[in-house]
Amino acid sequence: MNLILKVSKMSINKKYNELVYKIGQLKEGITVNPKSFSLEYNEFKSIVDEIESDNLFNKGHWVLSGKYVFMGLTFQGRNFIENSDKKEYSKIERIEVANHTHINVGHDNIGNIVVGNNNTIISEFNQKFDDLVKSIKASNLQDKEVILKELNTYKNDETALKKFMGTLLSRGAEVASITSAIGALLSL
Repeated sequence: MNLILKVSKMSINKKYNELVYKIGQLKEGITVNPKSFSLEYNEFKSIVDEIESDNLFNKGHWVLSGKYVFMGLTFQGRNFIENSDKKEYSKIERIEVANHTHINVGHDNIGNIVVGNNNTIISEFNQKFDDLVKSIKASNLQDKEVILKELNTYKNDETALKKFMGTLLSRGAEVASITSAIGALLSL
């Protein structure tokens, strides 16, 4: 096989997609050399294993020389190629650890944040719920104690909580100071 594809300077996403497209065009039973894609054996194998794990390629064979015997595309593999799908890995752009007490995660990754020596886990829901509680406490609402009590009652019942927050939003200008905190919690 004389196919040489420069993929070594590509991101892992691009390498994955290129291998699916290029190898997917081959006939079943063809032996593929990692060097044909300018990849080392280990990197090539890990990407091909991931492609097989994603059920895009039928399970192939590895020969002693480090080459891969392609056994054809699965239905999902043909669909992947026909619809120009792309596998994308989520990215975390920045992680900061300060004084071993907290971790700040950059980007729009939705996850957990570990805080303190006791490793308290603060989920995004809890963070937004706490923000809403702080907004209510800081507001000029006449019945904020009743609202806080209701929120705590419904905290573990998503349907009831959303219904209650919808009722709060229907109060219009009266709750304008907490509208953004309600919207943030409802967006989860």
